[in-house]
Amino acid sequence: MAEAVRIAGAGLAGLTAAYVLSKAGRPVDVYERKSRLLPSSGPHTEGIRNYRERDVLDELRSFGFDIPPFSTVQATIRCSPHARNVIRGPAHYLFMRGREEHTVDQILFERAKAAGAQFHFEEEIDASNVDIAATGPPPAGYNILGAGYSISENGSRLSRDTAYALFDNDVAPGGYFAITPGIGFHSLYSVSWSELDFDRLLARTEKAFDIPWIREIVGTGKRVGRILGRAYFAPEPISRAVRDGTLLAGEAGGFQDAVAGFGFRYSVITGGLAARSLLEGLDYRALLRDAFGLEFEHANAMREKMNKASNEDYDRMIGALGPDITLQEYIKRREARGF
Repeated sequence: MAEAVRIAGAGLAGLTAAYVLSKAGRPVDVYERKSRLLPSSGPHTEGIRNYRERDVLDELRSFGFDIPPFSTVQATIRCSPHARNVIRGPAHYLFMRGREEHTVDQILFERAKAAGAQFHFEEEIDASNVDIAATGPPPAGYNILGAGYSISENGSRLSRDTAYALFDNDVAPGGYFAITPGIGFHSLYSVSWSELDFDRLLARTEKAFDIPWIREIVGTGKRVGRILGRAYFAPEPISRAVRDGTLLAGEAGGFQDAVAGFGFRYSVITGGLAARSLLEGLDYRALLRDAFGLEFEHANAMREKMNKASNEDYDRMIGALGPDITLQEYIKRREARGF
């Protein structure tokens, strides 16, 4: 029998790698320092942006991920202090993260176990002594912060096919405030690249709840939990994707969305490619270059623009697209508009 593949971390990247490897017949041991399976930011709604010509779900299926979303966002409403735009079409696919059986974490976990993967909880292993490290962002090295609240679905006025993003530096410096629907509760949070203190960002997030249109969406929904998310992106993650023979997947390797902080897609793809590299004896970095091309270079350039954007810049960028645009038209114009 082949020697077991050792994976550090049971987040999305580690679970994807474990599932792909186990399904192919390889023995797998997954080591997770936490006592149970739970995303580091707590239960929340997580989306995948569908801003490319190829549908992102089709892309992820090619890397071994075929879990359907619980909802598709057909209206993405983006606001700035004085502008508003609606993108019509399937711009985001939504998944629940957490402990419940319908969450993507638990579904992948059960699939990997059924395929033969062995999980070892409350066992921290040296990441340099494994085949795949998928341990998430370094404890002191995160450079994206999310802070906000979960509110009860009951009493709120948010449908499951609509999501909102507010670009306002008073609320989310260099980032955005998001409202995403969920099952049982919705997620309302700020994501910032410049305010990396949780208490200060949460205090800014509170300002959004005083905005009339957001207050109307919240309705009589009750706060049921806090959201704290730390993320890490590296400017050139592919160049550092292998360390002393260990393949780095997800945010352990800095694979993250530098523009909007949507790490789901990167975790799945890097986890799937790390598994493929071991199964087929292929060069991991070469697989990553084929999958991502110049994506990270373009994202870093966009992040530099966003870091300097003022609220007036947000007004101009959103206003330039008009009040209503189809997803296909937005995809065509996105590169030219730079937003």
